[in-house]
Amino acid sequence: MTETRQNRLPLLAWSGLIALILFQAWAYYCRLPLSLGPRMILQPWLVQNGQVLYENIGDQHMALLPLLLAPLRLLVPDGLQLAKLVLVALISLSTLLTFLAGKRTAGWLGGLLAAIVFVAWSPAFTFGKLWHETFLAPLYLLLLTCYDPSAPRRSVKRLVGLGIVGGSALVVKQHAAIVFAAFLLWNAFTGWQAHRSRQEILREMGLMILGATLPFLAFLTYQYARAGTLQSFWYWAVIYNLTSDYHSLAARSPTATQLKIVLASLLPLPAAIVYALDQKLKGNRIWLSLGWGLVLLVTSSLTAYPRFELFHFQAALPVLAWLSAVPLALALPSRRHGRLVAAGIAVALLAVWLIFAAPAYRAIVRANQVQKIWEYSDLVPLAAEIREQIGPQGCIYIFPDDEATSNLYYLTGCVPRFWVFSYPWYMVDTVKQRILAALEQDPPQWLVTFPGRCEIEKYAPEVMSYLEDHYRREVELHFAQGETWLLKRLP
Repeated sequence: MTETRQNRLPLLAWSGLIALILFQAWAYYCRLPLSLGPRMILQPWLVQNGQVLYENIGDQHMALLPLLLAPLRLLVPDGLQLAKLVLVALISLSTLLTFLAGKRTAGWLGGLLAAIVFVAWSPAFTFGKLWHETFLAPLYLLLLTCYDPSAPRRSVKRLVGLGIVGGSALVVKQHAAIVFAAFLLWNAFTGWQAHRSRQEILREMGLMILGATLPFLAFLTYQYARAGTLQSFWYWAVIYNLTSDYHSLAARSPTATQLKIVLASLLPLPAAIVYALDQKLKGNRIWLSLGWGLVLLVTSSLTAYPRFELFHFQAALPVLAWLSAVPLALALPSRRHGRLVAAGIAVALLAVWLIFAAPAYRAIVRANQVQKIWEYSDLVPLAAEIREQIGPQGCIYIFPDDEATSNLYYLTGCVPRFWVFSYPWYMVDTVKQRILAALEQDPPQWLVTFPGRCEIEKYAPEVMSYLEDHYRREVELHFAQGETWLLKRLP
């Protein structure tokens, strides 16, 4: 009977995984509210229309995600559908890799449990928002799945490949540099534990660093070919993040609700730590894998600083799911008493999930609910009204401009000469000068403004003064999120 169960376990695990992925894909594509902001719809469209990141498009983030979305528009021209498909694909890939990471460490049961935990908690961590961390999640999972810290030796191909994964993550978001540095240090530590020579450890680090430089150099080559310079990239990706007021003006502390969700999801973590320490004392080198998982969990969570949002933990959640599943799959079911304890822990975790995470799934059981797309749905009727006012050939400039309004450019088909958000931390002198220069060089006939939004009168008075001198209020528009005016340029 035991042998029969063992033979059936792979089939049951794969069937369970497929069911989880299909359910998850349906829930996100059709029912759960999504957040598909301008970086995932507008930016790829602007790139496809000849605009250059960091030159015509101001953004402090690294560029890989919008650059990957831009060529995909040739296959799926509709920006909303493309963003939804990419979101579902990345989440499904993360689920698969979470399963494979659990299977490699703790067998079929471990893989299935890890996938279940990830799918169960993902809506609570707002995986409905397509963001840089959505793409970081599968990359970090590759570092977890393809890296065996207990291996006596690693091939050149494997080391360079791991480096390429780390370098690709860096081109997604700057925070990945912390994760990759921790990865290099953990590999050096495991080499020391295995009594490898200093030369061999340095050789491994060198090969991984070499691999990491390849995607970064490829991006720099692309950027230089498009812009003819790397100066603007260096400003936005490095200098701006180090010298601007972003860390003070944009900082956001966690709310009580957010803290409750995070703390509830961390309840299985002490068991993983205790199990790792126990395996170390027993001389089982699996503790090195668990240790790397803990390091990866901590370093991938640092992306939440300084602007705390749950979606910043998207890259950390699958690692947490893996750490939650391993002790349950390996330690507890090995004996009868352990199976009873495992069942009790599973019931307790289910109760915690029902209280803190299950409400995020509420949308899938509501009948006749129209899926809400944040940063997009409210703009559709506004874009139609604008087009009715300005005619089929007219174009607009938006100021102030933020996450909730920027997709108006995409919906109206208007390509701005220079695009950047109007948040206070972006309103540095160089940016305001670029805005004024764009308004002078190619004066838009129509301007859409949102009075008082982003405290724009305080942080960009010179731009507002220019608009008052050169535009007049034509009509007030209807927008679900506040007062909106359409201005026309004076003769």
